Amino acid sequence: SSHRTAGRERPLPSRAKEADSALAHSVLSPPAMDDFFKPTSAQYHFDGPGSREPLDRAVAESKPAWWALAQLLPCAAEAQGAAAGHDRIFRDEAAFKLMENFEAVLRDVCNPSPTHNIIGSPLKQPELRRCPMVAAGYASQCLREVCRRLLGNKPGAEEIREGLSGDPDQVVAWIATCSYLMCRIQDHRDHMPGRNPDMAYGAAFAARAVLQEVIHHALGLC
Repeated sequence: SSHRTAGRERPLPSRAKEADSALAHSVLSPPAMDDFFKPTSAQYHFDGPGSREPLDRAVAESKPAWWALAQLLPCAAEAQGAAAGHDRIFRDEAAFKLMENFEAVLRDVCNPSPTHNIIGSPLKQPELRRCPMVAAGYASQCLREVCRRLLGNKPGAEEIREGLSGDPDQVVAWIATCSYLMCRIQDHRDHMPGRNPDMAYGAAFAARAVLQEVIHHALGLC
């Protein structure tokens, strides 16, 4: 696979090639819903007050909506807004990674522990502010809207647009979710030593652009 820049074709980075191959396999041989999503075994070191029930419920209840979104892969060649400035191959990787790992991403975004991650290891970026666990449903909704925008001008994408209801808690959750992920997504091994890159640079660049756009949308700026 390759993409064009200034009238020339240049090879895709190896991570983008791998993601493109995985995506092509998932599209040509569609798995069942439970086989598409990567399972996550959360081992919380500290739950904080109350239970994880809002987060567990959001994961379970939003899976069908995530599956409906996944059916629209791969991304369209053309896109609107912030996604329009990014090659399809990179939008594909970003959308695919977020969809496939939605449970881990959602649990990370809403992790209630101030000291440990969702598998019980010490946090590597404790300074980042997460979305409140009680707003996990809104966080999942926000993540789906980010993926939907990455898909571009895909038939059926407009019908599953996630909208803002006017609830201030929803606005806060959307902004917190996007702000956290903009800093959390890693695209190079040196970005945060000890963590593997989440996706190729081009994919992370596309994801961050759309995350910023969704923040502006939540604030009523676009």
